[in-house]
Amino acid sequence: VISVWVPLGYNRRAVSLQSIAYQVMAEYDGRIPESIDELLKLKGVGRYTAGAIACFAYRKQVATVDTNIRRVLQRIFLGLEHSEPKMNDVQALALAEQVLPAGEAYNWNQALMDLGATLCTSSNPQCVRCPLQENCCAFAEMSQHSLFPSGMVLRQLRKVAEKEANYQAKNQAQPFTSTNRYFRGRIVDFLRTLPASERIPLADLGRQIKPTFCDDDLPWLQKLVDGLVKDGLLDCAGDGVRLP
Repeated sequence: VISVWVPLGYNRRAVSLQSIAYQVMAEYDGRIPESIDELLKLKGVGRYTAGAIACFAYRKQVATVDTNIRRVLQRIFLGLEHSEPKMNDVQALALAEQVLPAGEAYNWNQALMDLGATLCTSSNPQCVRCPLQENCCAFAEMSQHSLFPSGMVLRQLRKVAEKEANYQAKNQAQPFTSTNRYFRGRIVDFLRTLPASERIPLADLGRQIKPTFCDDDLPWLQKLVDGLVKDGLLDCAGDGVRLP
């Protein structure tokens, strides 16, 4: 099956489809099941695939959430996807089920997919052409920053949000006591305790400022020392370092 799958890519899909075909023949008399629960019993079938088959193949009144539908629902009901609150998979499906029009699942799900693929795209949404702009939280959010919401406005807001998120993540992930700035201070503080003009070998200095110091940390320590020397805070020679 892999040999005839060329050039479709994702060879694992070929293997999965073949496995599903065997399972359908063995357990469902060769007919793909219609219900979400039964479809989910097929190996490798997740909630999106199950919903898509039930809706588009069997016209079942079920919600399904792909990347485009998720983006459209997020923007309409919650705002830009980099803003809070962000939806997880369970919340996205719950929202899709909540807003699903009675008896219109087939048309509704395809309409959301098409809207996300053509107008409400990830990086360049055509907000001025969107029929839902008056009811869209993301459009209202972008309108606060520009009279003409567009892909450019979205990308600018996304960059700001990403920078803020990266800054917060960096601060949260790295306590001050593990930063280079902290250890630079430790180096200077320790050298202050030494007699004037006395030098200390680099490895000995490392063990004084960092309890877990080992030989693998020498390049890191040398970089700190080089920075302090460049700043005029240390004197470094072959026999060690000291305050200038």
